[in-house]
Amino acid sequence: MSKFEDIQALVAPERAEFERQFKQKLSTRVPLADNVIRYFLDRRGKQLRPLLTFLAVRLLDRDWTDATIKGAVALELLHNASLIHDDVVDQSEERRGMASINHVWDNRVAVLMGDFFLSKCLTASTETGSLAVSNILSEMVTRLCEGELEQMSNVRSHTMTEHGYFSVISGKTASLFAACLKVGALTVNATPDEMERISVVGEKMGLIFQIRDDIFDYFPTNAQVGKPTGHDIAEGKVTLPLLYALRTASAEESRKMYALLDVPSQLMPENVTALVDFAKSLGGIEYAQARMKQIGHEARQVLNTFPDNKGRAAIAALIDFFIERDK
Repeated sequence: MSKFEDIQALVAPERAEFERQFKQKLSTRVPLADNVIRYFLDRRGKQLRPLLTFLAVRLLDRDWTDATIKGAVALELLHNASLIHDDVVDQSEERRGMASINHVWDNRVAVLMGDFFLSKCLTASTETGSLAVSNILSEMVTRLCEGELEQMSNVRSHTMTEHGYFSVISGKTASLFAACLKVGALTVNATPDEMERISVVGEKMGLIFQIRDDIFDYFPTNAQVGKPTGHDIAEGKVTLPLLYALRTASAEESRKMYALLDVPSQLMPENVTALVDFAKSLGGIEYAQARMKQIGHEARQVLNTFPDNKGRAAIAALIDFFIERDK
């Protein structure tokens, strides 16, 4: 088995029950909705979010509960609702190497299906019987929306700083990873101190995951990643490798690159290529990789304050997997 499969195997019973309840929650008698759901289920990813929820329980050396499963279901439904809506906002035609729901059907169907997933998330959240779980979810949605809006604002105003970049990905990605670990811990009666530390670990794991995802944008299309080279840059999204290059290049060279970004709509392909090559030539990829490793080290320092057990080892291995992954 691969390293990731070993991690999944540790929480196999929880994952099996999660899968049963997740599919049950998506049952519907509407033929159109049923068709979209079947299409969606055929192209699901690694289900990292429920995995994190279950690993939080193992980290604390406790037994999972039905509330743990329902919390994981709520998180996965919410995550996928956000992806469906994101594809509409970004006018994306692909997701994970396959046609997006909005492309196969249309924006109206995609928006309504995203809303359907969100409504099912609320139901699952209520079924945990924990107001605190619902509070974690609502706080996460707020941070996610703020992150998306901040990114849009940065693109429109051409505001590009490393601080701003980390603020965006903290809201868009890291908040969800932290929420997954917190929900798992909460459903097995974690202490406030345990909740605080586990949230820090999740936040840092989310930052690593997003930086790695952004690095993919600088390399040839990978069907498993599901987006072409320079896709983010074409939309005016300036991520860590390019930010580093812009900061370290000569003033004249930086001005030229900023001029390529300063357009009202989609960048021309030749400009995207120039920006990608510029980021690579100035060591942007290496810098982003170094930042991932630094954040990984910080995450492990906090993780090591928990008891040494299989859950801790699995989360440490997952941190390594996020840094090294190729899809």
